[in-house]
Amino acid sequence: MKTYNLPKKLAKQAMRECDNELRAQHKKGQFDDGDPNHPKFNDGFNYATGKYVNLFGYAQDEFMVKQYR
Repeated sequence: MKTYNLPKKLAKQAMRECDNELRAQHKKGQFDDGDPNHPKFNDGFNYATGKYVNLFGYAQDEFMVKQYR
């Protein structure tokens, strides 16, 4: 293996690992505060879970249960 290709391969591997980790967090609905996909930048809507973070001060599921009792 040529040693001058090693830094490029390591950088690609590191970027791939970071991207996979970020995508896994997004699937769970977890966002870093600086992430442009954070619900605070989308009027409280979490696109990964398809739910609003809060509706009228309640979590969306909790509010829906109260509404339809």
